[in-house]
Amino acid sequence: MIGIVGILEDVHKAVFPHFREPGRAVVLLRASEPGDLTDAESEFGSSEYAKEILGSMWGFPPALELEREAALQKGLVEMIGAGLVDSAHDCSEGGIAVTLAESAFGKGIGLRVNLPSMGLPPEFVPFGEDASRVVISCDRCKLSGIQQVAAKYGLSADEIGETVSDQVEIKLDGRVVVSASVSELRDSYEGALQAALRADPELVV
Repeated sequence: MIGIVGILEDVHKAVFPHFREPGRAVVLLRASEPGDLTDAESEFGSSEYAKEILGSMWGFPPALELEREAALQKGLVEMIGAGLVDSAHDCSEGGIAVTLAESAFGKGIGLRVNLPSMGLPPEFVPFGEDASRVVISCDRCKLSGIQQVAAKYGLSADEIGETVSDQVEIKLDGRVVVSASVSELRDSYEGALQAALRADPELVV
């Protein structure tokens, strides 16, 4: 794990990872296109879902293209500097489903999104850990500005849904695959360590 410390010249331009209010557009920024089924299956084997749910690991981690990642970061910094973004959260461990849930926890603001399957198995889209992706939220009137900056850096900026009150709903090709209250998911997330310790006495020191 690498930690990076920087200087923020204007603290008023700080953007946090959690959603700020209902009624905002939820946008997926990505720097590269997803691979084909063979690549996706191989990369899925290194995901938290494969490890924790399937109990198996295989393949190799998602490839990181440094030039495309740099373009994503530069584009995101420009969007934030222009005041276009309400929140921004990178997609990493657990995939976009975990990113969306974590974005809801800070202020209890939920979401309703619809993700395309792109011909992949249903677990791959919400729980795959493709590199160089960021979930942002914004006022809908600023979508065109975000897409202009995205095009400048060769990024895709796809609106996938909206923020709502205390509910997390994720659809895949229009079919609901996740539906729960923010509080329910937050309790499970924040109580995971305690639950693990209770389930395995050998972990208690």
